[in-house]
Amino acid sequence: MTKCTGKRCTSHFGVICTHHQWLTELSCLNVAFPSSIIESYLPYCSRSVLAKAQLYLWIRKVTSRTWLVDVGDANGLQNLSPASLAKGYAAVDVINNAPTCLTDSVSALSMEPFQHVMASCSFASTSQHTGNAARPWEYSEGLRSMIALDFETVGYNLVRGRIGDGDYFDKDCFCNAFTIDLEKEPCLGSGQLDFTKERLWINATCGSAYLPDDWTKSLKTTQFAYIPIDDWHWPKCVTDMPKQVIELTDQCATDACELGGYCKVKRAVDRACFCREIRYDICGGSCQIFETRIDYIKWLHDLCGNVQDWHGLPDNWRQLAAPTPLDMIPWRWALKPSNDSDIPYVTRSGHIKATETCASNESKLVSFALVNIATFLVASLGQKTGIHRITRGFLWHSHPWCWIFKGTLIAGLQLLANWLNVLLVQKTPGYKDVPVIQLMLLWCSMPRPAWLTILLIGVQPFGETKFFAAVSSLFAEMILQLISLYPMVMTVNYGREHNFYLGGMEGAERMTPAIFMYAGALIWLIIFSVVFAQYMRATRRMNRLTRPGRLDLPKCQRDKQTTSKIAELMAHLDVMDKSGVSEEKPLTRSEGRDHTVYGTFTDKGQVYWVSPKEGSRLYAATVISMLFLWVAQWSFWAGFIGLSSEEFCPPQLKVLTAVWTVFSSVGAIVMMI
Repeated sequence: MTKCTGKRCTSHFGVICTHHQWLTELSCLNVAFPSSIIESYLPYCSRSVLAKAQLYLWIRKVTSRTWLVDVGDANGLQNLSPASLAKGYAAVDVINNAPTCLTDSVSALSMEPFQHVMASCSFASTSQHTGNAARPWEYSEGLRSMIALDFETVGYNLVRGRIGDGDYFDKDCFCNAFTIDLEKEPCLGSGQLDFTKERLWINATCGSAYLPDDWTKSLKTTQFAYIPIDDWHWPKCVTDMPKQVIELTDQCATDACELGGYCKVKRAVDRACFCREIRYDICGGSCQIFETRIDYIKWLHDLCGNVQDWHGLPDNWRQLAAPTPLDMIPWRWALKPSNDSDIPYVTRSGHIKATETCASNESKLVSFALVNIATFLVASLGQKTGIHRITRGFLWHSHPWCWIFKGTLIAGLQLLANWLNVLLVQKTPGYKDVPVIQLMLLWCSMPRPAWLTILLIGVQPFGETKFFAAVSSLFAEMILQLISLYPMVMTVNYGREHNFYLGGMEGAERMTPAIFMYAGALIWLIIFSVVFAQYMRATRRMNRLTRPGRLDLPKCQRDKQTTSKIAELMAHLDVMDKSGVSEEKPLTRSEGRDHTVYGTFTDKGQVYWVSPKEGSRLYAATVISMLFLWVAQWSFWAGFIGLSSEEFCPPQLKVLTAVWTVFSSVGAIVMMI
């Protein structure tokens, strides 16, 4: 430009020049800027497509050429678009996310500093002039050379697009100009956090193609190896964890990079550091108890299960991560010998006898079945031998509440049998701590064939004695079923609290017997509730159908003031039976236009209505309900015995079975007389 610049006269007065000025001859510049001169600057100026386009526009303006070095090398520069920036752009501020070891490094090939490469690829939102845009050049006589008075920065507006005000850089320009020696990375020896920042910055700016294939290895990120403090959580049993475990989060705390672009430093817990100091048995209390234990094991497995060389869980952790058979038993006591009961004991005769081994589950169920069979056989033989005929004139038939007394006596015999069996259990070495009341209540829920005995009574003509046998048996069963509420409600409530009815037993050992036990308890409770509601409804209906009055009742029901509505109603049925009245066509008699009496007795001013069909339906419903309760109890006990084979180990099972059989048989005889 100095060659093409000279002092020219710009004003004349005649032949005299009145004003001289240094001017550049444009036609000279076309020759002074040949492609050979531009070629030496082109590699640097063409790093960014925007800088190359700016150079092209200046060359075309100065020299009127439409190429830079070779014809055609400026194709596409005339009509740029945002897509011309191959990798796009980023704000220059992102270099703040790069570690110092990277920003202070130099390019591996060109040895050009990081900051210099970044500057060569930078651009502004719009082209800007620094200096005098109207007079960009001036000749200095002192320097005898042209000097620049204006510098124009490249702007994004060259692509006919707009972005926010600020400084940006061309990603493709930077990534191709700044190269890294993968064997000698700038931050390789500057610590793991800086090394992580470097690789994340290169990946977010240039992509993984500019990094090794295993570039994510050994990074200090919150993806797995480091857990952000904000995402850290303790198990439910944290209150029972020792202090040294709680303090591990502070001891293993460090800074790590959060994934998602450039590094965002987060305070995190070093997973490997934490897991080295923790194992399953280091925490006791609630961490070893059922649901909190399951939560604790899952927490440990999720936290440390994939940590290399960590073996902090016991070998049977999969079984512990699901409810164990002991966990699924609703009560916290067990019917088994204590720890010291395995020691042989000396009998009165001086012989040494070892503690009796636990009976098999089959033996326990067979013992229950034998009690049921024996009770049924006694009731059946009583029907055939006619015990009720022998005792028709027995003393208690003169009392109006004889069926209540007999029912209470039958239930009392069952409770007495349970109490004697509990005493036998407690007398056995190793069983002295067995809870008396709870074991008695549990045994009251054992299945009893009361429905069979009542069914046997009902298949023959229904007389006075038969009525009291049925009602007394039903009353005894009601007492025992009411006592059974305690273990059944406890079982259902325990299953509800621990989600056993909605999949909480999935994967548990002995899941099948547990399902039978909890299903039996729930079915029993539903049937009991329905039967109780129907009983209350039937009682109210009887109160409406049988009004107070004086009737010609049998001996057992005769009293000046009878208070039993059930006895009154069944007495009507008995009178009908003895007088030979057909159940299909009950006698009727009209007393006046408004009074009609059904049956064989008259009471003016009152109406009594007794339907044999309705009585039969009620009787059948009672037998079926008791059958369902019996089936539910069998399901409960079969499941319970299968679930608690080691925890429910009654000693001397044959003796216990004999006691139940004897007392149940006596109860059946009492029912018949």
